[in-house]
This record gives sequence, structure tokens and C-alpha cells, in this order.
Amino acid sequence: MAKFTIKNLLCAMAIPALAVSGSAIVSAADDPWQAAHGQFVSAFNERDWSAVAAIMTDDSVFHRASSDTVYTGPKAIVERFSSTIGANDQWNVKFAKLDTTESITGKDGRVVERGVFAVTAGADSNACYAGSYLMTWKIADDDAKLQTLAWQDVEVDIGMCK
Repeated sequence: MAKFTIKNLLCAMAIPALAVSGSAIVSAADDPWQAAHGQFVSAFNERDWSAVAAIMTDDSVFHRASSDTVYTGPKAIVERFSSTIGANDQWNVKFAKLDTTESITGKDGRVVERGVFAVTAGADSNACYAGSYLMTWKIADDDAKLQTLAWQDVEVDIGMCK
């Protein structure tokens, strides 16, 4: 039996999208999903939870690989972000970076994006966690909505968040 790792999860999510769609790897700087990616980071770091929810599809999914819980829909995801992950009196997570390393566009227009990230955490933002992430963007009428967000992180030296 294969060992569960975030790498296996990311591959399992990304490879079928590529195989089914016959898609190509892209890196255009003006794609709508890239603008939405930036809006997501800004809204998350500014604790603008309604803006975060507005970026998501109705069937969006969030999963932190070290957790057993999968959150579905903007309301459940934003509740998780606002009550613990992004709550100033809880984990107080803020993105120091969310850098795309690869993106794949399917024939249906959806984009699978993966990359590396680093977040500060703690009341004084004195801890740093880094890892890999996967996002799937649904594109319609030149508008991008976040459909899937999955990440896995480990605690690292605070210098990785600078």
C-alpha cells in the first residue's frame, strides 16, 4: 500500500486533470487566475473574509493535509480561516509568500496551480511554516474562482518568512 504524503496527494489531484484534459503547462502573466491568486493572498492577510469567500466557487474545497477534516463551500472554509487559522487570537497565519511553481490549463479552462508557500504564525508572528500547496481555479468569462485549496506545511526557521 502506498504511503500517504502531500506529494502523493498533489500528484493524485493534478495528474488526472492533465491526463483527461490533454492540457498544457502555461505561465502567462495576465491570466485571470493569477490576478485572483493575488487577491486571495491580499484578502486573507487583510482578514477581509467576505472578499476571500467571493473568490471561491460554491463547491470549493479546503484541506490541510495534516488534518482529517475537509471543508467544503466558502462559508465553511472562511469559518475555518477566521476562527483559527487566520484569527489574530489563535494561529494568526499570514502569507509571507505563495509562489506558483507550475500551472496546468485543462481543455475545460480550469487551471491547476501548485507551488511553495511560507506563512508567519503566532500572536507576534514569530513562527514560520513553509510547504507546498495546490489550487484549482475555475475560469468563466475571464473571471477566476478558487475551487480547490490544499496545503501541507512544516515549521521552519523564521528566516524563510522574511
